[in-house]
Amino acid sequence: MHLLKTKFSSFGTAPTGGGQWIHLHLQSPVDGSVISVVAGHKAPDPFFASGSFLMFPWVNRLEPNPWAREPFYPSVHWLTDGNGIPLHGLFHNLPRIILEENQGDLESIVKFSMEIPQTWKGTLLSQIQVTEIYQLFPSELKIIYELKNHSEVEFPFALGIHPYFRWNEEESIDDLFLIGSGFYQIKLGDYLLPERVLDDQLLLSGEVPLLGKNLDDLYVSKETEEAYIGLFSMNKKEKLLMTGGNFYQVYTPQDRKSIAIEPMTSTGNFLHFPGANPNLIRPQSEKKIEFSIRLDQF
Repeated sequence: MHLLKTKFSSFGTAPTGGGQWIHLHLQSPVDGSVISVVAGHKAPDPFFASGSFLMFPWVNRLEPNPWAREPFYPSVHWLTDGNGIPLHGLFHNLPRIILEENQGDLESIVKFSMEIPQTWKGTLLSQIQVTEIYQLFPSELKIIYELKNHSEVEFPFALGIHPYFRWNEEESIDDLFLIGSGFYQIKLGDYLLPERVLDDQLLLSGEVPLLGKNLDDLYVSKETEEAYIGLFSMNKKEKLLMTGGNFYQVYTPQDRKSIAIEPMTSTGNFLHFPGANPNLIRPQSEKKIEFSIRLDQF
């Protein structure tokens, strides 16, 4: 495990285990207490059942998928759902290598590169350099992806992260409320591919109790900037906020011990859904994508 620490917070990851998140402890800005806000991956859980992983070069589902051929398929990096539709990109379980690290009392940072499989060498995807950066503060974790296109062609992509959140180990998500900056739901079809934006009703513009709710929903922000989704408990004076990207997938596992809140730059099926908003990196250029998880006070 790699441990990134400040004097008041800590963040553990498994670089050789696909960068899975093990824990994230942040300091309350209200009383200085330490709060566990991530349900970290624990063996022998399946890889995708907890923790967090990177979704790239697509998020969630993509059909038809241009990477559904050698050397990407079939391989240990290829994942499909029960309907045979490819899931979560190809980078989710790639080993990380530390490029740079600096730890301090109030700010710590680590940069990882991805270990590209030998079989990918010579493909367009192998010419897209991905650097994963974690910047830890007492009450916030910033997650930054720097993408460099070393090829001579444009590269379209969608990028997101898939963390599972909680409020300390003993809390059920049924004790929590979901809040947001105002979103529209995107209707998903039988194969959980996006079909259309339901823009007749604004959702997540206030507090939504999670008690008894089973969610596997995709949302698009009403605003183009400063979108956020968060969690809070009536018994606490803090709120946990997630920012970055204009799309969020929210999923509640059956055990009710955590909630997946996935900030994304695009929808699933980003190459084919009209409202997907795919990103493009021009040849010999770079792009930066940033997400944030922070404890704030009401």
